[in-house]
Amino acid sequence: MKQLMFIFLLLACLSFASYVISGKEAFPIRSVFRDGVYYVYVEDLSPVGVGYIHANGYHYVVYDDHVLFVKEKEMVLDFVKKLSPPLFLEGKLFLPIDAVKELMEDFQIHTKGENVLIYNSLPILLSATKEKDRIIISYTGVLVLDMVEVEKSMGRVVLKISPVVENIPMVSEGIEVKPGKNEITLTASVGNFYPDVKLTFEKNRLVCQLALIEGFFGKLEIADGVVFERKIEEFGKGEKTVVNYLIMDPEKVEVKPVIAEKGFGSLEKLDDMVKRVGGVAGINGNYFDPVTKFPIGLVVIDGKPYSTMFSGRPIFAITEEGDVFIGRVLVDVTLTVNDVLFLVKGINTLGEGEVLVYTKEFSGTIPKKDDKLYFVVEENTVKYLGYKEKAEGSESVIAVSKKYETYLSNLKIGDRAYLSIQPNLPIRIRQAVEGGPLLIQNGAPIPDAQEEKARYGGGIAYAKAPRTVVATKNGKLWFIVFEGYNHITRGLNYDELVDFLLSRGFEDAMCVDGGSSSVMAVDGNLFGKAENSTAAIPVGIVVWEKKSTEVGE
Repeated sequence: MKQLMFIFLLLACLSFASYVISGKEAFPIRSVFRDGVYYVYVEDLSPVGVGYIHANGYHYVVYDDHVLFVKEKEMVLDFVKKLSPPLFLEGKLFLPIDAVKELMEDFQIHTKGENVLIYNSLPILLSATKEKDRIIISYTGVLVLDMVEVEKSMGRVVLKISPVVENIPMVSEGIEVKPGKNEITLTASVGNFYPDVKLTFEKNRLVCQLALIEGFFGKLEIADGVVFERKIEEFGKGEKTVVNYLIMDPEKVEVKPVIAEKGFGSLEKLDDMVKRVGGVAGINGNYFDPVTKFPIGLVVIDGKPYSTMFSGRPIFAITEEGDVFIGRVLVDVTLTVNDVLFLVKGINTLGEGEVLVYTKEFSGTIPKKDDKLYFVVEENTVKYLGYKEKAEGSESVIAVSKKYETYLSNLKIGDRAYLSIQPNLPIRIRQAVEGGPLLIQNGAPIPDAQEEKARYGGGIAYAKAPRTVVATKNGKLWFIVFEGYNHITRGLNYDELVDFLLSRGFEDAMCVDGGSSSVMAVDGNLFGKAENSTAAIPVGIVVWEKKSTEVGE
């Protein structure tokens, strides 16, 4: 048993992060650092022309015009020059590094830590360019990860690359270069932010991806027109909380609701949702029933309603003109069949109503009631007469009370039928979610704040809790997640939110769902998530760069 353990420890000392580099190729080699001496496994040198044969206790290593003769602890070069003894591990021959130098005269050797690099050519760094969230280094030759050393600190990333040809590569603004002996140090400023760094290779480019680390604070532009900032803010009477800001230029981004992947009646983690649709960031959206998992209130995506309004609560909307609307508005959804107008009482709902609409986002089987007439509409045209248990694609299954049978007695396939969004204000809604409470308008408290607070059950407005806020300021759209339920604070109540927003110059603002639902996803990371929260929601509000917004609903 002791012998087995000894062998295991020997093998554990082997390093697989060493390389032999020849021309444009790098080959991994096994190396050992023992008692101040580096050793490399002889058979790993075969890709660069090192031959090896052994028999009857004799070992011969051949390269070019040189021969190494090895027997037990004796090693002789060209049968003349005695060299340092070799190392045998489980019968495998490891050559000391000075013997490799003598044998492979056309190669050079570089050691770093316990690793060995044997090379006959060095890479040349050509340029280093800093983009929004990454640094790209172009080079010629061969570069491997173990030649790159990364140091991270608040506001900067230091990359030490060695061995390389000593030169001064071209660098973009925000990067400093310092050459050394077979080494180049690049220092990149990343602003008021602590980065994590992931290194990857793309052909002859080293890509240093900068990612956000939860628990650190700072500011970073994550996309064109999208800035993320996380910091500690004071509110109330000297209380503190962590606040996550997403600041967007409405002209450079697309913002829209996204429904959980499996539809209404299901939940999806916000970070998974944002990743699935290719967004850059997002926040939680509508309130929802924790039992049925159905969202509460209006949901409009690309001009199509997916859920009707719950009450007189405020909405966050993007208009067809691209303007941001935050405020109270009554929104009806109507169904026009030929020349007959019906008021829709529910969309994708488990509730009752005289006129109901179901889309493919309704996750369950559409209820079949004896007092309903059913037909299917697609592309504003009646496609099928009768009940269908599940809508497909862009279909809508319509259920109308038989009390209106007279108006539909002549309905036939091909007739015109379409839904319309009818707000009581002169705005054309393209994207919308319903939330609340409404906090401020036109840079001032709302005059009926007490009535507004009373509209929400369970003491929502009066409790101290995490909050998700949608707001406007200086022509920008702001998503704000106030953290809570933690060792710093429980969160903010309605009045504290209003005071906070007014003191910082916000113009219009409202809440969406809060408490354990409050969360922000940025660059694949979740921020603001309460300790016991899953960050799973039925509807999120997702942000894309405007150049890449061709996404599904």
